[in-house]
This record gives sequence, C-alpha cells and structure tokens, in this order.
Amino acid sequence: MAGQITSRYWWRGEINEADEWLVLMKTTMERFEDLAVKVRELHSYEVPQIVAVPLVAGTADYLEWIRQETAPRPGG
Repeated sequence: MAGQITSRYWWRGEINEADEWLVLMKTTMERFEDLAVKVRELHSYEVPQIVAVPLVAGTADYLEWIRQETAPRPGG
C-alpha cells in the first residue's frame, strides 16, 4: 500500500477533489482480471482506477515468488 493521497479529477462535467488511498497490488497478467473483478466488487466508486503497470525486469527469484504467491489456491 502506498498511502493516503488527494486526487483531483474530472467527473460528470465537474472538477472534484477527494482524499483517497493509493493501493498497489502485485499479481500476474494471468490473474489481473480476477483482481480487477474483486476490486470492482468491493470498491465504492462507479469507475475505480484499476490499471496494470508492466514489470519490465526483475530478479528471477522475485518474479518466481510473485508467480507462486498469486497462483490460485486449491478450493479457493
């Protein structure tokens, strides 16, 4: 999690300002849509910001850890 931020954005013809929380989550591209569905389900915004930022490089052990930790669990 990155922390609390103040956002200014254009929404439905008006400029808005809101205190929000910037949250970063780690997953694989294969699991991105599952994560996006869950965020939409839990989020109060009609259009929450859900974006994927490409990982262009990483150590093999770290990338393997992400793969293992985001793999679907049996029964869940």
